[in-house]
Amino acid sequence: PTLIALTRQTVPMLNEIDVKLRREGARRGGYVAKREEGKLDLIIMSCGSELQHALAAAKELGESTRVVSIPCTERFNRESDEYREEVLPNNCRKRVAIEAGVPDIWYQYVGLDGKVIGLRRFGLSAPGAEVMKDLGINAQHVIEAAKSL
Repeated sequence: PTLIALTRQTVPMLNEIDVKLRREGARRGGYVAKREEGKLDLIIMSCGSELQHALAAAKELGESTRVVSIPCTERFNRESDEYREEVLPNNCRKRVAIEAGVPDIWYQYVGLDGKVIGLRRFGLSAPGAEVMKDLGINAQHVIEAAKSL
C-alpha cells in the first residue's frame, strides 16, 4: 500500500538528510535521520511533518541526541534484529516520540522509560503553526519531555 499525504501547511524541506538515506531508510521502514556525535544520550522519533520538530529539538538538546524517522512501523518491525538495534540501540532508554496523529504506535519503541507526545483528541480550526503550538506538537514540547526523563 502507498499513502500520499498532503497538507495545507508549509513544511520545510529537510535537505540536511541525504536523499539516498531517506529513500533507503523509508524502504526499510525506519532510519537514523540525524546521528549523534559522541555518546548517545537521547533518541527522538517521528516521521512526516513532525520530523522538523524532532530535528529542531535535537539541535537544541545537543550533540548526544539522535533523531530517528520511522515512516512505516510494519516494515521496520520486519527488519532484522541487527538493523533495528543499529537504529534504536537498546542501551539508550531515554526516548521521546512525537506524532500529530494517533500516538499509540510509538509506545512499542519508547519503552517504559520514554515519553510519547501526541494527540488524544480532535484538532482545532486555526492556522497550522498555532494549532500545533496549542496542542504541544512542536520542538519546545519535545525538549521539555526530553529534559524530564
